[in-house]
Parts: sequence; structure tokens; C-alpha cells
Amino acid sequence: MAAKKVTTDTNKKQKPEEQALQVLYVDSEENLTAVRERLEHTSAHSIALVIPSQTQLHSPVAWRLLYRYTREMGKDVSVVSSDPQVRAIAQSAQFKVASSLR
Repeated sequence: MAAKKVTTDTNKKQKPEEQALQVLYVDSEENLTAVRERLEHTSAHSIALVIPSQTQLHSPVAWRLLYRYTREMGKDVSVVSSDPQVRAIAQSAQFKVASSLR
């Protein structure tokens, strides 16, 4: 899936609510390192990570590390998953969570 490129006038600052949200779909086989690398190569500031129920990311330690990485990168990452366990672990690591994209 190709990401949309948004062009803006460099003299105008975007308001937070006008910034584009990029959606990244995480594959069930992706591990912490793969997700971190994808986030590093994403130019968007606001990102929604869509996590499947069958994921390798069930470790609270992995989620805390991922949260730390996102803060270091200056990214605002939300986690979307239909799995309540994934949402609970992500929320405990301080991510904003949702059960679906709206």
C-alpha cells in the first residue's frame, strides 16, 4: 500500500487536527524490530498501527520498548486491534488504543 504524500505551504504551519494520519498494517509475523524499522522509515508524525489478533507482539516488555522508540522518534502512535489483550498490553505501555479505525 502506497502512502499518500501531502504537500503543504512551508510558510503555513498545520494545526494538529489537520496533520495526515498514516495507517500501518502490521503482519502477524512481524516482530518488534520489524515494526520499529517500519516506523523509522515512515515520515508521518501521526501513525495508527493496526495489529492483528495473531501477533508476535504479546510481550509487555516489547510494547514498552516500542513506546520508548516512538517517543525517541517523535512519533504519535496509536494502536488499533480487535484483540482486547493486545489493546490492554499496548495501553499499559501508554499507547492510545482503539478497537477499530474510524
